[in-house]
Parts: sequence; structure tokens; C-alpha cells
Amino acid sequence: MIAQILIADDNTDINELISDFLTARNHKVIVVTDGFALAQKAAEHKPHLIITDIQMPGAYGSAAYKVLQNDPKTASIPIIFISAHPYEKLKPLLPVDPKTRFVQKPISLDALEVIIKELLPLGGYVP
Repeated sequence: MIAQILIADDNTDINELISDFLTARNHKVIVVTDGFALAQKAAEHKPHLIITDIQMPGAYGSAAYKVLQNDPKTASIPIIFISAHPYEKLKPLLPVDPKTRFVQKPISLDALEVIIKELLPLGGYVP
């Protein structure tokens, strides 16, 4: 499975951890550090999957999600929301959408891999 995946988190350690994990699995990774860049890069690159923190500078991941949903070029991209806050606290901010998931930090990379395979059953693309 090879896919182009956009990671958006203002924590560079999280970006590096996830990026290294995905790159080791031959995925192409794009990294941004704020919600504004998330929406911009998603429209520009049309990744197969987005992994985004919920609370970031520029715009929250949940706000960027709304922008992406209003653009026909990005509306179908699956999104994994990540946060250190528990799901129950964030539930009002998260969309109810079959192509979205939530993972609480600290991130289990094994769980992340399972979710990626679930959201990208056909694997994205092969270069």
C-alpha cells in the first residue's frame, strides 16, 4: 500500500514520528504545521489521506475540515483527527462522517496503521 498522506500538527515531534513511520512504509508524506497550510496543501496536492491535530495555529483541524468539505476536489479525502484531549471532550468539534476517525495522543502507531488500511482499502496509489 502506497499513498500520499498529508500530516498537519504544530508539534514537530509528532510530525517527525508519524512521517518517519509512514515513510518507512513507502508512503509519500507532506507535512504542515497549521490549519491554514493544511487546507492550502490539501487543495494543491489532493492527498489520499490527511492526519491532522485538532488544535493548531492558523485554523483548527476541525475548521480546516469544513473548508475541505466545501471544495469538490478535497471533499472525499479521508481524515484522521488526533489530539491529546479525550474524545468525549472533542466530540462536539468532530464531524460525524464515515471517512473520519479519531486517535488520541500518545498515538499508537499500530492502531494508526490499522485505521489507514481501513480508510484506504485500495492503498492509495502506486507510483
